[in-house]
Amino acid sequence: MVRCFAAILVLCSAAQAEDAVGKWRVRIDGGGEIYSATLSIANGEEGFSGTYESDGRRVRVEKVSLKGKTITVVVNTQRFSNPVVATFVADIDGNEISGEVDFNSGSQSRAYDFVAKRLGGTRAKTAADATKDSQAATSEEVAAPQPAAAAGPVTRRFRNGVDNYKGALDAEIWAIAPSKSLLKQGTMTTDGNNGGGESQVLLRFEDIFGSKTPQIPRGARIQSAQLTVVAFDPGTTCYLHRLLVPWSPAVTWDGMANGITVDNSEASTVRDGFTFAEINMDKQLVYFDVTPTVQLWADGVENYGWVFINTGGNGWDFYSSDWLESEFRPMLEVTYTHSSSGLKTTSLPATTESGDSAQ
Repeated sequence: MVRCFAAILVLCSAAQAEDAVGKWRVRIDGGGEIYSATLSIANGEEGFSGTYESDGRRVRVEKVSLKGKTITVVVNTQRFSNPVVATFVADIDGNEISGEVDFNSGSQSRAYDFVAKRLGGTRAKTAADATKDSQAATSEEVAAPQPAAAAGPVTRRFRNGVDNYKGALDAEIWAIAPSKSLLKQGTMTTDGNNGGGESQVLLRFEDIFGSKTPQIPRGARIQSAQLTVVAFDPGTTCYLHRLLVPWSPAVTWDGMANGITVDNSEASTVRDGFTFAEINMDKQLVYFDVTPTVQLWADGVENYGWVFINTGGNGWDFYSSDWLESEFRPMLEVTYTHSSSGLKTTSLPATTESGDSAQ
C-alpha cells in the first residue's frame, strides 16, 4: 500500500526570505527513534519553490509562503498507507532552526522536538546585503585590523573508485558459514534468517581523518554526515549501529564471537538509522543520517564503522563497495568546518535506543 502525507514546515524568525532559502537537514527526535529529511528552498521571480527528500524519495514542494516571521512549506509525498500531516514550528538562529513538530494522522496527533541545520554553510548574500556592507565600509573613517575569517564549510565524499579513494570496506558474516570470509562480494545481504542462520553486514570507511586532502581534520566540527547505499531487494526493517570493536578484512561469524551483539560492548545500542521494508524499484537510494557518529570519530573515538542488522527473516540487500559500477557503491558524504580549538573530547551518547531515517 502507498501512503501519502503532507508535511508542513513553519519557521518562525527572520522576516527576510533569504533567511529561509537554502538546504536544510531536519533531524527529529521521535521518542526513541531519530528521523531525518532534507528540505531545499529557493526563491525566484515567481516566488518560492523547492524539494523535500525523505526515505530515498525526492518530491517537489507544493507550496511555500512567507508572512512576517513565519514561513509555511507544504509537501505531498508518500509514506506507507496512511495520510499524515507533519507541522514543524521553529525559530531560525542563523544556520540552525529548532522547535517542535506535530504529526497528525487524523485519528491521533503526536509532537516531537526537532533541530535542522543549514547544509553548505551560511545563506548567500543578496544585492541588499552587498549594499549594506558597502555602506558600512564607507562609513568607517579608520578600519581597525580584523582577524582572518574562519574557513567556510567543506564537503568531502568517500566512495570506492571515486577521486582516488579506495578505503571503503564491507563484509558479510553468516551463521551458516561461520568460518568463511565473505569479503569482496558485489552485493551484501542482512537477514535474520538467511537459509536457517542470521547474516549481518559490516561497513567501514577507512582513512577519512587526517591532515591530507581529502581527509577530514581531527577535531573538525561535523555539520552533517550522510551514508548512502543503493538497495535493490525489499526486506524486513534493518537497523544501522555503530561498531565498538575492531574487525579485519577476513572477518567471519565465528571471529566476531557468533556475530555482532547490540549490547554497548560490540555495537552501540543507539541506532544510526533504520530502513523501511518497501523498495519500489530495482535500484533505490537509501540514506542514513550518521552525523553524531562521524562527530565522535572526528573527536578521537575509534572508527570501526557500522553493522547492519535485520529485524526479521526477509533479507535486505544493497550493492557493496566492490560492485562493478562505482555509482552504486556505498558513499559517505561529510560537511564540516575547522575547529579553532583542535581535538576535542566528546562524551559518548546515552545508551538508550535511538535511530534515524528519512521522515
